[in-house]
Parts: sequence; C-alpha cells; structure tokens
Amino acid sequence: MKLLTQLPKVVLFSSLSFLLVSCGEVNVPVSGYIGSERALGNAKATMEAGTFEASTVDGLECKGSYDPLDTAISLKMDVSCNDGRKGLLIVSRTPDLMSGTAIGKLSDGTRGEFVFGNLTFEQAFGASKTKIR
Repeated sequence: MKLLTQLPKVVLFSSLSFLLVSCGEVNVPVSGYIGSERALGNAKATMEAGTFEASTVDGLECKGSYDPLDTAISLKMDVSCNDGRKGLLIVSRTPDLMSGTAIGKLSDGTRGEFVFGNLTFEQAFGASKTKIR
C-alpha cells in the first residue's frame, strides 16, 4: 500500500530525471515585479543545479538556487541581488514542476512577485497589477 501512495512521486521523479538527462538542461522564462519595476529572467535546471534569476531595466539583478531534483510542489529559496539586498522567495510549482509562482520579500521590505514557465502574470495574480513597494 505504501508503494501505491509513493508511485506518483516515483513517476514524477523519473520523468524529471529523464527530461534533464535527455535535454541536458531545462530553461523556462520568468516574469514579474521587484517592487513596482518589471523584471524578466529565467529558471534553469540541470542534473547538478537549479537557478532562478530576474533583472530590471535599471540593472537590478536578483538570483537564487534550488535543488533541481526536489519534487516538492512548494519550496523556499534564498535570493541575493547585485545591490547587496538579500531575501527569501516562496515558490509554488505546478504538479509537472515546469511552471509556477514565486513571491517574496527583500531585506529592505521590497516585495517580489513572479511567474515562470507557461503561466502568465495575469493568470496567477489577476489582471490588475497593484503597485507594490
């Protein structure tokens, strides 16, 4: 019985591992906001590392890393920015682990909201973007 409850995780892990091995890496787009500024970037996974990065037009770059073989739907990711700020993102992924949302806050209180993969910002956070600090 225990095997039956773990079967979906085994299949998902096997599928993810196959995808990473066959492609070498998986790269998906990231879009959202850091404070009130639009930010774009990507999330990349290889068998060795997972990275998440987003940049604004004004040159702010924030990056984090995660375990690419972790099959959890939600995870926490420490981030650091090129202006010295640090923060934490809470990432929520779709069951296929290829899309999702990330919300967080930097050390000065600035919020970040992102989508990645096939989700649009409007699908995840609604059509009207309210100004966030």
